[in-house]
Amino acid sequence: MIKRKMSRSTFLLGVGGAAALASFGLPASAQTGRRNVLWIIDDDHPRYMMDPLPVTRRKIRDVGSNFTSGSTDIPLCGPARVSLLTGLSVTTHECDTNSTRPTFEGSSRGLGERTVARHLKDAGYATGHFGKYINGHAKSTFVPPNWDRWCETLGDGIDSGGNATIPNRGNVDGTWIDLENGLPTSVWAARMCADFVQERANSAWFAQYCPTIPHFPYAPTPDSEHLYDGARRRVSSINERDMSDKPRWMRDLPRNSLNEAQREFEGKKEELADLDRYGIVPILAALEATGQLANTVIFFTSDNGYLHGEHRLRKKDKPYWESSEVPFFVKGPGIRRGTRTELVNHTDLMPTTCDIAGISPTSLDVDGRSMLANLGRDGFSGWRKRMLVSGSDDVGPELNPGGSNDPSGRWWLLREGTKAFILRENGAKELYWMKSDPHQERSKARTAKRALIERLTDTVKAMRRSTGETRRRLEAGP
Repeated sequence: MIKRKMSRSTFLLGVGGAAALASFGLPASAQTGRRNVLWIIDDDHPRYMMDPLPVTRRKIRDVGSNFTSGSTDIPLCGPARVSLLTGLSVTTHECDTNSTRPTFEGSSRGLGERTVARHLKDAGYATGHFGKYINGHAKSTFVPPNWDRWCETLGDGIDSGGNATIPNRGNVDGTWIDLENGLPTSVWAARMCADFVQERANSAWFAQYCPTIPHFPYAPTPDSEHLYDGARRRVSSINERDMSDKPRWMRDLPRNSLNEAQREFEGKKEELADLDRYGIVPILAALEATGQLANTVIFFTSDNGYLHGEHRLRKKDKPYWESSEVPFFVKGPGIRRGTRTELVNHTDLMPTTCDIAGISPTSLDVDGRSMLANLGRDGFSGWRKRMLVSGSDDVGPELNPGGSNDPSGRWWLLREGTKAFILRENGAKELYWMKSDPHQERSKARTAKRALIERLTDTVKAMRRSTGETRRRLEAGP
């Protein structure tokens, strides 16, 4: 069995406990001065899986801008978090495996000093990190520069209750401590984040809360562990019957065990219910109790999506949209409420946050773009028309020449209008019309006009070589 019971649950709510839930929603006076910024970045969360998060939906997504085409820059945990922190695409920062730390901290590009924390601290903001950072970092006591408060969790996917022999652990400003027996790391991180925002009610701050859920091995609390028994992903691409439009190695894939996929699906939804109750509620309650909720911009996203048997594939780091699309929404002062269809991705959060803090986006060396000027408008002006998602260089269980858990080598996914175009390292191509074929079951690469395929191929190659303003021009061009 994947799911494991918690040893106890009486501690879980924190910051007002059940009283916070009972009183949540009472009006509070707005904090004056510069806007605070909170990032919430969870782990392995598909965009469509929002029903277990009623408070998150009601208090963040539904009162802000909800981007239905929000995407990761690279659908793998460690590299995605580097893209978020720096505003750089993986084709620029080149931290393209889950062995991220040496490349990130030892980069000749000085990536460790090009993070959102550095810019916000320079602008006079207090900065705090709570939860998972980048893969491999938690093996040390090192606190990265420019963080005023550092509360890191191991980030290895384990969010169980711990026990007296092997307790869960947290790094508080460089010192690893044993957490109270039974305290999940994501709940501890939420408590520490809530404390941080309460203590800084009279000054501007930036914080990122990065829970290690909903990630394997799935350990929902007793309150949630049976909420979604029997739930499973039900779309036509699950164990896709006709694979003739896919690469040759995929045509030979056996059908997935839906029982195992179902356990993963249940585990994710049940952990998300815990995230809503024991992660999001305490932080929002702390903001409201201190009068900061109306003056805080909150972004919510995940590091990558996830496949539960679509195209006979599982997990992440795949060239299909289910692997790349993530929840992507933002609420706060001046932000228009409603659903948006613009192409946005992880590289946009850092420049947008800097813009909120009064730092001109033109002064940043990034690949992403600030959303701020458009967030209060009905539509986005001068925005990207196309967006590139890249596969990793991680080597998976299949024989492959270059990574991405794919015998065809690395891959690149280009979204352009209703088109999703996949180019693989060995030259294989797929083309899907997402409006009529949203689950990518009928590739048109063999029947589309040759000129179109050549143009899309050339665009992918040009974009993966480009950085900064050159990349943004390619994204926005004809």
